Amino acid sequence: MKSHPDTRRRKRIEDLRIPAVKGLSDDIYHMLHHSFVDILKMRRSIESADALIDQCRETALESWELLKRLQREGF
Repeated sequence: MKSHPDTRRRKRIEDLRIPAVKGLSDDIYHMLHHSFVDILKMRRSIESADALIDQCRETALESWELLKRLQREGF
């Protein structure tokens, strides 16, 4: 008997990543999966935002230093 592709995939994910989901209904399993994916997306967005904020701070500091240097040189 050939198993459905989703069934094979779910078993592989259960065995390798999250064995605690074995025995859960498909609805709960899919809800947990989508929640996990959404959490990962939010985490990546936060990390990207943090990197952009750091870059903006560095750029602002460099601009401030350039402005001060130009003022000292009489521009």
